[in-house]
Amino acid sequence: MAQRWEISELPMAVGRDEAAEVTIRDAALSRRHFMVWRKGNRFLLKDLNSQNGTWVDGQRVQATALRDHLCIAAGRTLFMFSEHRLPA
Repeated sequence: MAQRWEISELPMAVGRDEAAEVTIRDAALSRRHFMVWRKGNRFLLKDLNSQNGTWVDGQRVQATALRDHLCIAAGRTLFMFSEHRLPA
């Protein structure tokens, strides 16, 4: 099932816990797995000391800037980052 979220300047935590801004039902995700946010015209990602790590285009990362069409893997879930707003 595909879902989408709009990233703002406020950090958005992704994880399996209901306290995360984006909750994903994936037992391999940490409760709060990673965060993404916008800073000016850049988008940033930070791993939140997750047990299984956060992977961006096949590389394990602690923190990184995101660019259009990157694949983010966390737990057993894949995310596609896009800088372009999709039509509603």
